[in-house]
Amino acid sequence: MSEQFNNFVEQLTGLFERLISSPLLSRDKLDNLPAKGIYVFYENGVPVYVGRTDNLKRRLLQHSRPSSGHTSATFAFNLAKLDAQQKGLDTSRNRTVLETDNDFNLLFLAAKERVANMSIRVIEIEDPIIQTLFEVYAAVGLNTLDFNSFENH
Repeated sequence: MSEQFNNFVEQLTGLFERLISSPLLSRDKLDNLPAKGIYVFYENGVPVYVGRTDNLKRRLLQHSRPSSGHTSATFAFNLAKLDAQQKGLDTSRNRTVLETDNDFNLLFLAAKERVANMSIRVIEIEDPIIQTLFEVYAAVGLNTLDFNSFENH
């Protein structure tokens, strides 16, 4: 292993401790966020989704904005897709087609509202390599793999 890689890996545990001890925020308390970093959505005190971005406030709002589409409200889209499957709707169609389905769109709107009501933790991480490594580390450590998929598209 390279020394650089080892230096990256050695930071992960400390970053995780900082993340889980950071304050829980609500959607209406997103002022003064750092620009770049990792975020975690919590529902009823349970972590459910980890993401990373170079514009924390904008990205967090995109996840729950009623006008956001499937490419910007990805977490809400996945919540809606799970709900649709449980209701027997056909979710095998591609995302663009699925989003235009009236029944699915109602579920998608409800999911965006659900995300808007979740609590959030954030941690500033500017380095894109550490962001990438830490996103996976945090998702595994917080057991958010039901909605954090690292499959290729």
